[in-house]
Amino acid sequence: MSRSYNGGIASYAIWLPELTKFIELYQSGYSINDIKQMSDEENIFQMPTKARAKRCSRNLAVRVKALPESVLNIFSQLDTSNQKIISLLSVMLTSRILDEFIYEVYRPKVQMREDILKSYEVEAFINQKRIESPTIAAWSLNTYKRIKGALKTYMRDGGLMEIDPQNKKQDKLLFPLLDSQLVLAMKVAKLDYELAALGEM
Repeated sequence: MSRSYNGGIASYAIWLPELTKFIELYQSGYSINDIKQMSDEENIFQMPTKARAKRCSRNLAVRVKALPESVLNIFSQLDTSNQKIISLLSVMLTSRILDEFIYEVYRPKVQMREDILKSYEVEAFINQKRIESPTIAAWSLNTYKRIKGALKTYMRDGGLMEIDPQNKKQDKLLFPLLDSQLVLAMKVAKLDYELAALGEM
């Protein structure tokens, strides 16, 4: 994987309703630049400030560009669970650390059908990356903490886990069923790594 590591995901969110609207507009014929302009001028994503609107639309633009046409074309046909997966996938394709986290931490849990994720496992993943990558090793303690929180938030918002109702200090993993259309679209786009990360063999 050639992409560099970036701690920027801690500044964004999964933004499923906004991504849905962005894809709807894009699929109806608006260009990505058109949609960014509409966000700037009309606040179509209903962000509380202009700065937030700009940050949201620019991030969504990058994520929509990263999604293959085969995936974009079926988005509206899928249920909410699979749309969440596509939203998460759009972040995975633009964030190396999230991509690797889901592959290296979530995927083995799917294979073993272990449904608990503990905080130390997230810390162990980041600590290993700090050893492997000078970029991550140079991150501040604050960035390290924010990334740890962001990885878990994206997993929750993407439908891969929830706070364990029986023990609020740990997370319970979920194993959503990927729609056959999505699996095929990802295979067509050669997203084998991401398919495996999400538990598809």
